[in-house]
Amino acid sequence: MAAAAAVEAAAPMGALWGLVHDFVVGQQEGPADQVAADVKSGNYTVLQVVEALGSSLENPEPRTRARGIQLLSQVLLHCHTLLLEKEVVHLILFYENRLKDHHLVIPSVLQGLKALSLCVALPPGLAVSVLKAIFQEVHVQSLPQVDRHTVYNIITNFMRTREEGDGWGKGSP
Repeated sequence: MAAAAAVEAAAPMGALWGLVHDFVVGQQEGPADQVAADVKSGNYTVLQVVEALGSSLENPEPRTRARGIQLLSQVLLHCHTLLLEKEVVHLILFYENRLKDHHLVIPSVLQGLKALSLCVALPPGLAVSVLKAIFQEVHVQSLPQVDRHTVYNIITNFMRTREEGDGWGKGSP
């Protein structure tokens, strides 16, 4: 009985791995929507998606890392409301670290940070941390317009939803 349950539990993970592989290696776009829908419906957790992406997130090839982060970011854009505070903290730390990565990876990283900027479960202070990391690690002025717009969206999302935004841009009294 236990072996049958283990096989049954492994089957969905095999399907997830297949979707991840099709997106990252097969360069197909459709699996991202399927993975996001499966996370929303409770078939997978964000942690399971990260685990399935494991090797692509650490791959020495920047394009492969970019595709892995792109998939995770697309899932987060659809499922950011499902995240718990501790998941948001870990994802923010991961994405802030990825800002130091190859320039091919940065657009996908910014999309992930945009998704996380929408999270209600974002602890106080992390909005400022994200913005500092972006402006320390990325030469925003040199980004293509679409990526600069993503940075703008991150800033405006934080300003709309965060109390610490009350003091942004104000000089000394």
